[in-house]
Amino acid sequence: MDKTWKVVLVFIGIFAAGLVVGGLVTLRVVKSLAPPRMGSPEQFGPQLIKRFTTKLELTPDQQEKIKPIITQGAEELRQMRRTAWINSQAVIDRMEAEIAAQLTADQKVKFDQMLAEQRERMKRFLEERNRRLKDSRPTGDDAPPPH
Repeated sequence: MDKTWKVVLVFIGIFAAGLVVGGLVTLRVVKSLAPPRMGSPEQFGPQLIKRFTTKLELTPDQQEKIKPIITQGAEELRQMRRTAWINSQAVIDRMEAEIAAQLTADQKVKFDQMLAEQRERMKRFLEERNRRLKDSRPTGDDAPPPH
């Protein structure tokens, strides 16, 4: 009877892990399908400078003073996103290790295969997102005005 509960708990843990990872991937995919927005890390600074210059009719002197402020803020946001990603990955890694410790040898093989497939899907997703971001970066006439 005691062993039955352990097996049930392990399956619940695996199911929960699948839900978490699947939810995260779904959120990433949905976000990647949306058109680039002000919050895109690579576009935040240049878009904000362009918007302020246009809407506030900034002088070249004001642009020079504001640009480093925006650049610094954009870099801080990039670092925060990177830290959050690293922390999230550490939690996922720990969770996977704890789940794996509860599995039989046969279950562990299946679990490792599930994780490998998930990582491959994530790798393809990130490569596609990076390609799309690279293709959508402003160039030429779309670039922010010179300071």
